[in-house]
Amino acid sequence: MQNLDDFVEKILVDKGVTDIEPEIRDELKEDMKKRLLDEINRAAIMQLSEEQAADLDAKLAEADFTNEDMVKFVEDAGVDLTKVAVDTMLRFRGMYLGAEA
Repeated sequence: MQNLDDFVEKILVDKGVTDIEPEIRDELKEDMKKRLLDEINRAAIMQLSEEQAADLDAKLAEADFTNEDMVKFVEDAGVDLTKVAVDTMLRFRGMYLGAEA
């Protein structure tokens, strides 16, 4: 998660968001991280076939299905999570800064 913290911090600096209250800045960073993680998850799920997505949906309903289980499921399904994360982070940065990455 430190990499995401650093990534979001760099976006804020590049955007010029440097002179706000620390509490507000922390809230903004947490919100941005949550949105970025949601986008990465969405992009990874979009790489699944319909059958794999249905299997994942069923597993998500299980009480003991953890985030680590989800990562393993997606990787086992053949999704390159590193590539998905990097591509999504670049798009996120481009959207936030108002330029295509």
